Amino acid sequence: MNEPRTKRARHQGIGGTNNSAKCLSNNINNKTSSLLVERDIPPSSHYQVSYAHRSVVTQVVHSPKHDMVVTASGDGIVKFWKRTPSNISGTSTNNNGDNANSTLTTTSGLNMSGWGCIEFVKSYVAHTSRVNSLVMAYDGDMVASVGSDRVIKFYDVGAFDVTGMIRNLNSSQKQGVSHTNYGDSIEDGLSFGLHATFLGEDQTLLAVSMGGDDGNQGGKIHVFSSVTLSPRPVAIISLHAAPITAFKYNHKHHCAISCDSKGLIEYWDGSTLRSDSGVDSNNINANNNHYDDEYDAMEHTPTTYANSDPDTNYDNLRIGGQPTSAKNGITYKSKLDQTDLLTLFKKRTHVVSLAISPTGAHFCAYSSDRKVYLYDFPTGKIIKRFDERMNIYDALVQKWQKTKQKEKSTERSALALSSSNSTIDSIDYGKRAATEREMAETTVLDKSLPSDTYQHQECMNQSLQITFDPTGTYILLPTVLGIKVIHWKNGKCSKIIAREDASGLRFLGGCLCLGNANVDKQMMLARTNGSNAPISSSSTATNNLNKDQQQNQQTPQYTSESILITMAYKKRRLYILTHFDPVAQAELEDEADPTTQHQNNILLSRDVLNEPPDAEDMLLHNGADGGVSNQDTKLGTQAILRTSVGDIHLRLFPEETPRTVENFCTHARNGYYDNVIFHRVIKGFMIQTGDPLGDGTGGESIWGGEFEDEFVRDLRHDRPFTLSMANAGPDTNGSQFFITTVNSAPWLDNKHTVFGRVTRGMDICSDIEATKVDDTDKPVDEISILSIDIL
Repeated sequence: MNEPRTKRARHQGIGGTNNSAKCLSNNINNKTSSLLVERDIPPSSHYQVSYAHRSVVTQVVHSPKHDMVVTASGDGIVKFWKRTPSNISGTSTNNNGDNANSTLTTTSGLNMSGWGCIEFVKSYVAHTSRVNSLVMAYDGDMVASVGSDRVIKFYDVGAFDVTGMIRNLNSSQKQGVSHTNYGDSIEDGLSFGLHATFLGEDQTLLAVSMGGDDGNQGGKIHVFSSVTLSPRPVAIISLHAAPITAFKYNHKHHCAISCDSKGLIEYWDGSTLRSDSGVDSNNINANNNHYDDEYDAMEHTPTTYANSDPDTNYDNLRIGGQPTSAKNGITYKSKLDQTDLLTLFKKRTHVVSLAISPTGAHFCAYSSDRKVYLYDFPTGKIIKRFDERMNIYDALVQKWQKTKQKEKSTERSALALSSSNSTIDSIDYGKRAATEREMAETTVLDKSLPSDTYQHQECMNQSLQITFDPTGTYILLPTVLGIKVIHWKNGKCSKIIAREDASGLRFLGGCLCLGNANVDKQMMLARTNGSNAPISSSSTATNNLNKDQQQNQQTPQYTSESILITMAYKKRRLYILTHFDPVAQAELEDEADPTTQHQNNILLSRDVLNEPPDAEDMLLHNGADGGVSNQDTKLGTQAILRTSVGDIHLRLFPEETPRTVENFCTHARNGYYDNVIFHRVIKGFMIQTGDPLGDGTGGESIWGGEFEDEFVRDLRHDRPFTLSMANAGPDTNGSQFFITTVNSAPWLDNKHTVFGRVTRGMDICSDIEATKVDDTDKPVDEISILSIDIL
């Protein structure tokens, strides 16, 4: 049998009631002016602090009334966090029972006391599998989590406690369970989908999209009662024939907006009250029929109602009915020719993220083709469009590069060049563009993929989360450059949040918490041991600088306790952005040495280890603390092999094979493998690369020459897609490596060092394996490595 060898022997909706409106007014200090709100939105280029879940963070919601933040992750965990005032430090307890000090001090000595921004309150193992959706009632009193385990849980936000649960059982789970306990639940073969929202004037009903266990989602929406907690739905809405991709409730007009994978956008009544105020119900359909004959052909079926409680009369329910001008504020009569609600359907795209303005007058839709549409709610007309396609950014980067070259050719000062903060380096942009291409193949940007796709992707069921500010004037839009704050009326981007951190993190959006944190005075007094010092100061020096530093500042800096909490693509952390930029402050403090270690310590110390650290956390933080050697910091745990035919994701074994992984990672970081071809491909066996000469005779280690084998008993060639070193005999490793495609190759054990496995991109390996080769096993059409990213 051939062996690999070298030839040289080698939401938030707010409002609807006076209480919630008052709550919002208090929370932003009555600053309803859009200019003041813009000023209040955090402008920082770097996040200030981050907190961890044990799995990928998938949802973030905020209750302005109680100033609580609720988050969910892919492992079924729901966490409650409380906003804290900027000048208060204290301790909180994490879900392991340990004290998590909210006084943050960096390893370099920078005091970040009082800048924890939020503190952990409580954690629930809410579901046995991922949380499909997490939704907050618009009054901020109730939050609900919907799990893929067919369980819905309701929580009292103020008391951060579970208030009820709905459990839907399938036929196998129902065996031995009393029928009277569960009644008729959702039909077999269906499970909860990924979208939910509270309905009704009192927000006691929860509408949940449904999906199929076989991976084919349906378009039904089931409505459940948080009062009766019956598993039998109050109503079943069947307006859609395709899977639901986005779903929100306009509480101002008591109207729900739902979107499906075919691009259809539907309005339907979400009110729980009858329309008896002088409206002739017989004429509602005639005067406000937004379904024409052509549109009726799309298999729209009427809403059905189920009486889960004999003592409850649901005859008064109007949920799922056609919206009316009297009840829901719409002004059109025909959806087909008087609105733009079919625009995405005609363009063969669909909504992947939906946000409704707190005023109820507009809603914003982000489509799968990366275009953003702003709709006027009453008319259903598109009033603004924003193009976020990558070719727009490609042209913009090219323009920036040409401008930069022109400025250099005219010998403009380096200061003028460096002061331009609107540009982006082409190499940096290339990495961001690669992440965007990867996202486009996941359900983040393509909700038409089968529902079981979520189980096999690293980002779980993450989604883009666009939001409005409380005045409905600004749209917070996650983009490749950071989070844009767009003044939609004039179409201008007023600021870009997290611009610098966006080079390494693809932010997906989250929730905006404006104004000062609500303070529990009794709790704060207890923490300060009854101190007479003021508990909170809304406009004091929030940069935690001493008086001398404040006096030395020439320009007074606007201070605010407002924060933006966002999640990031494939990350298990919450990132909090404020008006304080720790990296910029570190540069001011260290102007004499604005480089390396001090700033690196600042960057690393932002990530609070409130959960057991993963491999990435251990590598970064141990390196910052001097806990590992310089050699260990060169090791990576994951790599992405970007080839001309696609990406191959690798898991590396630095602990078991440190020398081999160090050699591989260093070569990759130095660009040694860039543009190197796959020079040997044997179908049904392996694919080999890593030779800069391209003929199997070249390549050397990072130390020059060859290095020894690292055989580990538990790392064998016992499965396909094993990453191993090519050699020409014992201890002759250089730079060449191969990936097996055969089920097992025991004859390679103890001859070739196994130092990794393929975790994603097996199809790419198979495509390379299937390519046509010549008599020397070299592909006829060159397949090359573009680059290798080490994580």
